[in-house]
Amino acid sequence: MANEPAQEYIQVTYKKPRPYRWAAGEYLSRLYRECRDNKRLMTVKCQHCNEHVWPPSKVCGRCKKPSGDNWVVVSDKGSVVQFTYTNFPMFDPHVGKYMTEEHPFATIDLDDCEIYWVAKLEEKDKDKLKPGMRVQAVWREEGRGGGLDHDILYFRTIEE
Repeated sequence: MANEPAQEYIQVTYKKPRPYRWAAGEYLSRLYRECRDNKRLMTVKCQHCNEHVWPPSKVCGRCKKPSGDNWVVVSDKGSVVQFTYTNFPMFDPHVGKYMTEEHPFATIDLDDCEIYWVAKLEEKDKDKLKPGMRVQAVWREEGRGGGLDHDILYFRTIEE
């Protein structure tokens, strides 16, 4: 057995581009378009239990019934519930590379609804970060963002 020949592998390289289309579905597609085109968050308010369905979906996750078509605008302001400060390279699957800068991520309780959002914070000073601080989304200025995580760049501290 020690004298078995090594396996030979054949590598084939294709240089032809492979275009593809990915459908997010009727409800998520509308959310993404609203973020990209109008710089606002939207979701569906369930016609049965009256809860916000997040992410927007045809079926309410709470009551398991059709959520309906009652679209509502959701505030892009909120309060930090908790935060985590990362200072190591973290892989970003959206862009396929590592983020190397230090930055905090926070769970944000958005105003006027029962939606929690996990997002990057602009504030990097650990001494200024605290639960309860008020924040607002900073939107991409122009061009196509490519989804929620790219249309909202980060959340900035606001004074109210």
